[in-house]
Amino acid sequence: MTNLEIIKKLKESTFTDEDGEQYQLEFQEGLTDAEIKQLKEQFPSKNIDDEILEILKETRGWDGYGLEMVHFDSIGQFGFWELSANSLTLGHDGFGNHWILDLDGNGNTNKVFFACHDPAVFVVHSQSINEYLNHVLEFYQSPEECYLNEIHDKTVMTIWDENGLCSSKTEFANSNPGFKDFLKKFDGDEWTVADLREGRNKDGFAWGKFGANQFTERHPTELVWIIKNKKKGFLAKLFG
Repeated sequence: MTNLEIIKKLKESTFTDEDGEQYQLEFQEGLTDAEIKQLKEQFPSKNIDDEILEILKETRGWDGYGLEMVHFDSIGQFGFWELSANSLTLGHDGFGNHWILDLDGNGNTNKVFFACHDPAVFVVHSQSINEYLNHVLEFYQSPEECYLNEIHDKTVMTIWDENGLCSSKTEFANSNPGFKDFLKKFDGDEWTVADLREGRNKDGFAWGKFGANQFTERHPTELVWIIKNKKKGFLAKLFG
């Protein structure tokens, strides 16, 4: 189904939650041309991708069970700039975990990620808006057993335990010479690099693995992050 076909089905359907209660999603009206023009000022390069524009003309988004505030005009609301400098928040669970659509510096759509804070991991949820909407529809139709809940409840723990797509700065630099300029400003070897350029669904990294005093920075154009991998000692915490 196309994006608008999925949204139409979501609008027209009555769903049943895990407690057996029926509900419908609360959709908002679409944006006017004037509202879209104003919204463009907030997007990277003042550009809204055509795929998002099509949805915004139909609806701003919706509120409902499980996924709260799926809003396609939510530019910049995620807040964790080190993970995604430009994004749309396409839902949260009310407990600090978010589904976000990553945007590049030109406003083009990227992958959809699940950003979990406990454990602190960043996961490739879907490869596109359309795939994400299909996953959301599946969730509403079958909340007890679905892809969305599998990532929310299980995948995040696997990534936290294994942190599989990470490598040392030295190892990454040796196999990716094109990142030399990006890496040279990070002194020493106490750095871990997470590379999700070819990330498949359920791939991710534990951005909070090294404690609350870590440092994380994302490459300006690529799905690559560098993380300080040494926890600060007591004196370092005390004196900054």
